[in-house]
Amino acid sequence: MRNITVNIIPQLKDNYSYIIESEADCYAVIIDPAEVESHCNFLQKKNLNLDSIILTHHHHDHTSGVRSLLKKYPSAKVYSPNKLIDGTTNLILNNDLIKTPVNKFDVIATPGHTLDHIILYDKINALLFSGDTLFHLGCGRVFEGTFEQMYASLQKINNLPDKTLVYCGHEHTMNNLNFLESIFEEIRELKELRTTIEKKINMSSRTIPFFLGDEKKINPFLNQSSYIFDSFKKNSNLSNFEMFKFIREKKDNF
Repeated sequence: MRNITVNIIPQLKDNYSYIIESEADCYAVIIDPAEVESHCNFLQKKNLNLDSIILTHHHHDHTSGVRSLLKKYPSAKVYSPNKLIDGTTNLILNNDLIKTPVNKFDVIATPGHTLDHIILYDKINALLFSGDTLFHLGCGRVFEGTFEQMYASLQKINNLPDKTLVYCGHEHTMNNLNFLESIFEEIRELKELRTTIEKKINMSSRTIPFFLGDEKKINPFLNQSSYIFDSFKKNSNLSNFEMFKFIREKKDNF
C-alpha cells in the first residue's frame, strides 16, 4: 500500500473533483475536473506534476476543465469511458486496470445515469470514486439508461467491501436525507443520522467521504435488504428492484 492522499476540490455549485497525490513522489491524478484554477493552484502550491486525468462520464460538469488543464499540463493522459469526450487519450472500459504513478484503479462500468458511466475502485487503498452513480443517501438520476441498468450498477457497488471509503460526485446529502425522511417517516436511524450530517456540514460544508458499510445500512437506493427497511418492504409488498424503482421515481419529483 502506498501512502496517498485524496484532496477534495469543490467545483461549481455542488460538484466534487479530486486530486490524488502520493507522498513518495511528485505526481498527481485528477478525477472529474469541472474547473481549472482551483486544480492548478493546488498543483503549483504542492509542486505536483499532473500525470493523468480520469473521467467517470461525459456530463459537462465533470469534464469541462479537461481542455484547459491540458494546456498547462500537455503531457497528462486523459482516461475516459467515451472517445467523444474532448481530450481523451485513453479509452477505458469495464474491467480495465488504470496504472498511474500514484495508485491503481479497477474500472467498473455502471450504466444508468449515463450509458458510459464508470466508477473507479482502488482495491489496495480501499477507495471508491463513484461519480454520479452513488451519492451519500442517494443515487444518480436515470438519464440515459434504464432503471434495470441503474439497479444492477448499484448492486456492483453493494458487493464491494464494507471498509471501502467512498468519494462521490456531488454534495446532495441533505436533500437526499430530506427525501428519505419523507418516505420512511418512522425510521429512527434516519433521525439520528440528521444530527451527524448537520455537524459535518457545519464543520466542513461537506459530508464526504463515507464508508460503504455504513451506507449499505442506511441507503435504500443501494441496499433494499437492510433491516431498517423491512417493515416498509413488508407493508408495500415490493421486491428489491420494485422498491428501488419506486423510490427513484419519487425522488425525481421531490
